Amino acid sequence: MVMTKIESQALRIKLNEGTVKFAFKKIDGTLRAAIGTTNMTTVPQEHHPSGRGGESSLASVRYFDIEKGAWRSVSSSKDIFLAS
Repeated sequence: MVMTKIESQALRIKLNEGTVKFAFKKIDGTLRAAIGTTNMTTVPQEHHPSGRGGESSLASVRYFDIEKGAWRSVSSSKDIFLAS
């Protein structure tokens, strides 16, 4: 698997387009692999946002973690890598 560094805004775009395999460097220096999306056709209906949330932040990238079945986020200041 090849890992290519990606900016947080580019990750947001890819997550909106569909399912994305990516990884990010955690505080302890290890990589956390994730498979995520923000495309609502992929997110199970029971996990769709209710519309009552606050404004989105540029400080982090929110995504639905396909493997964990829950919403997660990664700080925009972290090193983020796209898997291919």
